[in-house]
Amino acid sequence: MGPYSLRGTLKDNILEPPHEFPFPFTPYPIQQDFMTALYVALEGSKLGIFESPTGTGKSMSMICGALTWLEDNEKRIHHSLELAAATTVSVSDGDEDWITEQARQLEEAAIRAEKKKQLILLEAKVKEMETIAKKVTARRKNSESKKLLSTTIQTKRDEEKVKEDTDDDLLLEDYSEVMDKKTEEEGDENKEEYVVTKIFFCSRTHSQLSQLVSELRRSVHSDKRVTCLASRQSYCINPSVRSLGNLSLINDRCLDLQEGRASTARDKDGCTTKRARRCGGCPQKAQERVQALRDEILVEVSDVEELVKKGTELKACPYYAARAALKDAQVVLLPYNTLLHAATREAVGISLAGNIVIIDEAHNLLDTIAHMHSAEVTGQQLSDALTQLNAYRSRYESRFSAINMLRLDQLIFYIERLLRILRTNITKGQITPANAYKGPVTTVYQLMDFATAAGVESINPYLLLEFCLKSKLAHKLRGFANKGPSVVQVHERKPTGLKAFLDGIQKGNTEPTVDEEPSDSTNEPVSKNAILPILSFLECLMSRSGDGRVVCSQQATLGASRLKFLLLNPAEYFKSVVQEARAVIVAGGTMQPLSEFTDQLFRAAGGSSERLAQFSCDHIVPPENILPIALVKGPTGRELNFSYETRSLPDMILEVERILSNVCNIVPGGIVCFFPSYDYEQQVFSFMQKSGTLEKLQLKKKIFREPKKSSQVDQVLRDYALAINRSKSSDRKGGALMLSVVGGKLSEGLNFSDDLGRLVLVVGMPYPNSKSPELQEKMNYLNTHMGAGTGQKHYEALCMKAVNQSIGRAIRHREDYATVLLVDKRYIRPSVQAGLPGWIQRSLRSCDKFGQALAQIRQFFLNKKAH
Repeated sequence: MGPYSLRGTLKDNILEPPHEFPFPFTPYPIQQDFMTALYVALEGSKLGIFESPTGTGKSMSMICGALTWLEDNEKRIHHSLELAAATTVSVSDGDEDWITEQARQLEEAAIRAEKKKQLILLEAKVKEMETIAKKVTARRKNSESKKLLSTTIQTKRDEEKVKEDTDDDLLLEDYSEVMDKKTEEEGDENKEEYVVTKIFFCSRTHSQLSQLVSELRRSVHSDKRVTCLASRQSYCINPSVRSLGNLSLINDRCLDLQEGRASTARDKDGCTTKRARRCGGCPQKAQERVQALRDEILVEVSDVEELVKKGTELKACPYYAARAALKDAQVVLLPYNTLLHAATREAVGISLAGNIVIIDEAHNLLDTIAHMHSAEVTGQQLSDALTQLNAYRSRYESRFSAINMLRLDQLIFYIERLLRILRTNITKGQITPANAYKGPVTTVYQLMDFATAAGVESINPYLLLEFCLKSKLAHKLRGFANKGPSVVQVHERKPTGLKAFLDGIQKGNTEPTVDEEPSDSTNEPVSKNAILPILSFLECLMSRSGDGRVVCSQQATLGASRLKFLLLNPAEYFKSVVQEARAVIVAGGTMQPLSEFTDQLFRAAGGSSERLAQFSCDHIVPPENILPIALVKGPTGRELNFSYETRSLPDMILEVERILSNVCNIVPGGIVCFFPSYDYEQQVFSFMQKSGTLEKLQLKKKIFREPKKSSQVDQVLRDYALAINRSKSSDRKGGALMLSVVGGKLSEGLNFSDDLGRLVLVVGMPYPNSKSPELQEKMNYLNTHMGAGTGQKHYEALCMKAVNQSIGRAIRHREDYATVLLVDKRYIRPSVQAGLPGWIQRSLRSCDKFGQALAQIRQFFLNKKAH
């Protein structure tokens, strides 16, 4: 542990932050303030909301502030254990009777013994980590180590071998067997060890976690023990498993390989199935290899990609190696899903008790939790699953146990009832030729009402889900479907389309029509994974009755109709995080409105007001480097109102066209224009094509459009940057114009720094559809549970959070500069401006005339050019 020297100070066993934090360079004042506030929040077991604009070094500030506290906390624990272990039993001053004195002395002795035991465990842990470091160093020096390791596993041919499924492999697992195996595995976890205090850093994507790894390496805390958790889909290096593609199937296949699944009830040596399953396993999970890779993880910080590379070299499973490193790691990097889903935390072995949770990029945390615990299933998926289950049941019913047959029959009945409720309005004639083109007929149910309407109130969805998971039904059905059309009797496709549907109604036909549009093939095979979305839907139905709704959306065809579970109270699934963790910090570039986190997240999850802490800092960019303008009128003097009702008018699109033409004349480098939707971006682009303006704009700046496919984003960005760099090297004004969408692929997580984004232009305000049944239910729920008007605030916040994310793409460092043009008269409203980031509000100007705004933009860039 080193000498007992804290960076902070210790008063009454409470840590106070240091005056200076270890930082790779001299920190800016706002970075120093951020680290100090974070240190205090962690020490005080707070629920913190930290806001630091993008480009202010938030990641490095979080790492240095949190790990400085972690280091001081470890030294404090070590020192307090040493003091307690060395303290003798105090002698009574004579005021106590002998019984009381003896009881007190026994209590003190027990405490001292426990502290001494903890000290021994702690010192043993330190020695263990030192031994691991030496072992890894020696292994790296020993060129023969890889050859020695290679003899402990099977050959590559065995590794890639895919075992053929037999009919016995397709039979459902038995409950008691699964439960017995779990008990046996849990019985091995009895070794007592020192519990390491951990910091869980959580972010949305693996790329953001990789950025944290890079920052960690740059800091003085690069010697910390770090593990990066990810799914089997990200980590699996077994070709036969990885090729399955679907996460659920990869999980099932991985577990099958570990069990060494036998193809008969007894193997050739007479082993029972349970024993035979322990005889095989995935070659990459060989204990020696996983242990070696775990040691590598604890000695050297690695991100997901690097760990996969190391695992491939050692032929060791990165997934289980990262999990094996968990108990000894001081820092754990993990994606949202792993942290925010309680069942996943339990499966991975994550304990939040006494540990720190820091969630980065948390501006959409509530929506993320709601989305994770919501699910949707279509009539097509229900029909396909029913076809598979009936065929599967017919094939093997004589070989199922009584309990498996009962649950399978209940599941089939449940799916039939879900199909019936989707078919209700069709059979009642509520969808007619007059209204079929007006969109779906939508009904919103509370959970109990939905169960009654569907006729499944007597069936417990928990038991169905437990049956599906423990019997590995999804995995068995996939193997069954893989047998091909000769095994799965595919239902015959019927005539499709509105006419066929109406003909069916007239004939009294109530059978499902599963295609929304005609298919080229009348005998398409059903989906091999049809049961998976149904399992997700069943899991959601186990939520508290008041926390969710089921939205039934019925189309003219059953296949296009859908059921969706909508979670209204995300805080219910965050409650365990708040209650178990020592401190929880949510951080982001823009966390407005803060009331969403204080009221809808922390307080609703059971956090007390005393635990709440807030920190917000200004941008490191000086005010003169940013010019935000709210534009009221366009070049023709027309008021700019891009509400849904007016934005498609030719006159409004013409204003956009003229604004773009003018700013392209005076703004150097790159311009990024955000539209409220993909449809509107297409309207404006088509309008400019027909008017000839697009061709004229191309003479000023090369025009790019946000691609529809994520796989094309990198190439478009490279071409965009290349066009700007070429214009700089040729000393031409030029540059490029990127047409993008608020909330699209380019509005979050990307940097348009320096010349890549000298102007960010936001056209209109991207309010969501207020008539959406899901949004209306959410707003009603908030008004009922959080107070009148909360629903409308939520609606406004959805819009402004999307705008703020788009604005933040431009200013990325202290020397950067850019203009922001908010094109809509509604941006001058005080309530709207209050939703903008503080660093935008402080410099925001409102321009009633376009000429006035254009002159200010021109002068802004002339001043920058002069410097």
